[in-house]
Amino acid sequence: MASRSIIALALALTVSAASGCKGQAGESARADSQPAPVFATKALSGEEVSLAELQGQVVLLNVWATWCEPCVRELPVLAGLHDELKDQGFTVIGLNGDVRAKLPAVRNMVSTQDLPFPVWLDFESRAQVAFKLRGYPTSFLIDRKGNIRWKREGEIMANDPELMPMLEQLLAE
Repeated sequence: MASRSIIALALALTVSAASGCKGQAGESARADSQPAPVFATKALSGEEVSLAELQGQVVLLNVWATWCEPCVRELPVLAGLHDELKDQGFTVIGLNGDVRAKLPAVRNMVSTQDLPFPVWLDFESRAQVAFKLRGYPTSFLIDRKGNIRWKREGEIMANDPELMPMLEQLLAE
């Protein structure tokens, strides 16, 4: 009976790891000011959008999915950051990595969470490939010149002790 419990636990851990969803124990790193990949996609509104259009702003590009619990948990934190800092040249871009069939779920999530920031769609996984994503959520802090200066693989928490100082520095530049 104990061996069945161990097998069940191992299976549960394997499924959790394979889902690509990372919780609070995410990895952060200051990036070596590498240029953000250039890509174009569509916004949830249907318009063509490009990361290059946002040069001059500090951007937190957050890649998420509707089925990812840490992604959903961090959405209110990201919304608060966006609202608090948008007048200082900052924006959050929510880049959704769900498949096209999940578009109604994406729209519902944006509506129920009352997200104040733009949501872009990556149905073809172009951005996911360009940014070499390993899981959800993953966030990139991009400076006004279009360079990645910070990356988090995992959930962003309120008053994040790594993100906030970096964000303040970039807004001051």
